[in-house]
Amino acid sequence: MRTEIKTILVTVDFTEKSDNAVTMAVHMAGRHNARIILFHNFINYYIIDRTGKQAVGTEKVREGLDLAECALHEIKLSVQKRNGSLHVDTMIGSNSLVSSINECIASEKVDLVITGTAGRQRIKELFLGSASYEILTGANSSVLLVPEKCHTYDFGKILVPVRVIENLQEKLLISQNIARKNNAEISLLGICGEEDVNVIKEAYNSVWSTLAKDTVKYSTSFILTSEKAVKISQFSKIDHADIIILNYHDENNWKSLFSENFFKQIINHTDVPLFFLKKTTEVQKVIPDESPGFDITLPSPG
Repeated sequence: MRTEIKTILVTVDFTEKSDNAVTMAVHMAGRHNARIILFHNFINYYIIDRTGKQAVGTEKVREGLDLAECALHEIKLSVQKRNGSLHVDTMIGSNSLVSSINECIASEKVDLVITGTAGRQRIKELFLGSASYEILTGANSSVLLVPEKCHTYDFGKILVPVRVIENLQEKLLISQNIARKNNAEISLLGICGEEDVNVIKEAYNSVWSTLAKDTVKYSTSFILTSEKAVKISQFSKIDHADIIILNYHDENNWKSLFSENFFKQIINHTDVPLFFLKKTTEVQKVIPDESPGFDITLPSPG
């Protein structure tokens, strides 16, 4: 698994939250000497009749696509004007959102997807899921969720919880990499319930031992709790964390109907960027969908 960040895809939907995500991508790309892909997804709608697939409002679709391309190009020019050394590309997907992103991840060897979030999920999103949550759970790379109200783009304090043992070594490596790029301090937080305290303490001590041999500044804490997401969020505020680095692992994924699972709890209670580390063995292969359409085929008379 690559722990260097060399190619960053940032989703752009021309809203304030995506503008903020672009700003975060620019700051990170500058520190990591990374390439940025400004990505927008544009879907063509069509109807199906006996003559086959027919685009709906072809001229309007072309006009909308041209506007999206121009808007992306304007963002690219604006970024490059202020950051002349950055390598910035644009890309427009035409599939379902996650399928388009994953096609780009595969073809462009993307290391990190950055997407903006509006913050606490509304009741509709608890049932249907938000776009950022869809990207988090479906993208075939690590994902950084950037809250719309977050305007701290340098990571002086990096919170690294030890709550599961999966991919812990990889998470430590990327945490150390980000810490060096930001001249930051790692705040190591062991957190677990009584049922797994021995396993987590052993993993926590192992990470602590590794950090003690490194030049990166660090501090350590340990919390015993069953409410891991809430406590991590609370600790991040007390500790003045600028980013939280998490394993892509949900201990309570069966509680996904409302906001009870770990992912939704941490998103809903946290105001700083959330970096979810994914290994290629964890990502799901998404079969590309055809552009969504409406079937109006009618049965033959008689």
